[in-house]
Amino acid sequence: MELFPSYDGSCHPDDWFNNLKFVAALHGISSETVLVDLALLKISRAIRNNSSGSITKLSQVIDLLKADSSYKIFKLTSEKKLSALRFTHLCDVRDFIVELRQLLSDAEIFNLSTQKQYIAKILSSEMLANDFSSKIANATSVDEVFIKLQKSLYKLKRVVKYGSVIALRHIDTNKILSSTLNKYSGGSKQYWVFAKDGNVTDFESWTIMPEVIVLNTPPKYGDKKEKGSLVYYGDKITLKNNGTGHKLHSHCGPQSPVTSQQEVSCQTWNNFDDNWIVQHNIYDIDPEKKEPLIECHDIVFKHIPTNSMLCSHKYMLNNNNQEVTCFGYQKINLTKWHIEILDM
Repeated sequence: MELFPSYDGSCHPDDWFNNLKFVAALHGISSETVLVDLALLKISRAIRNNSSGSITKLSQVIDLLKADSSYKIFKLTSEKKLSALRFTHLCDVRDFIVELRQLLSDAEIFNLSTQKQYIAKILSSEMLANDFSSKIANATSVDEVFIKLQKSLYKLKRVVKYGSVIALRHIDTNKILSSTLNKYSGGSKQYWVFAKDGNVTDFESWTIMPEVIVLNTPPKYGDKKEKGSLVYYGDKITLKNNGTGHKLHSHCGPQSPVTSQQEVSCQTWNNFDDNWIVQHNIYDIDPEKKEPLIECHDIVFKHIPTNSMLCSHKYMLNNNNQEVTCFGYQKINLTKWHIEILDM
């Protein structure tokens, strides 16, 4: 640290002044007259003006600095940096919040409503901003806003990757997507897919893989979908059940056993009916926009060949298992699922 810090307009006057007083206290200097003389000596001559010779009080020193154009420029620059600030899953949450709070202070944005507006803008997309804004709408203090922000940002860092092992929980009924080695007695006579209560086992865990490109050829990691690379909203994927090794599947023709909707099954052969598009439950996001699939958002799965949605409802296959079907072409409550990452 410089013995006595200089002021050239590149920091907030209050921060510089507190630093100056701290260094002076370390040297046993407490006289206001001496502190004023030291302060004036350490202010850039580009900022001092003819009236500085008449300054005798510390409060006048601060008034001098805040009357100078450099102070206005500093605040405007801080506000521009704040507007340009963006959070992505690669950011460190603690460091990001420290920088955000410092810029809000440097720009002298202390009004709670205005702070909420700026904080919403720092998220990487309209989707994330709207989601966060709804969570802080009723916050009544800055501390409450930043506590909720920290929790949200940590959740935003949990992104889904190719090769991730996940569970899928049906939002409307809170049951978990599952499969088994049992087969439907009618319809396609392929392996059951259903939703159930209870703990997650291998039969309720699914590995995210790229879509089937070549008929009867297993999905392969590669190109932009290497194992460990991010899954983006709008991506085409397949889901492999880890208990059976079979892929989540649907098709035209065979009907579900209870409601006669489009059957959902698991099966061994690799074909285009194993392919799904994963989307946010509200926004349709182009994968080229590179919005990563995030654990904390509710999503839908659209079956690509039939353009229908993975769905469940309170109709039961038997005493324990809830029917899963494909139904409709629009996002409705029965088509919403929540990802729980088991292994990233």
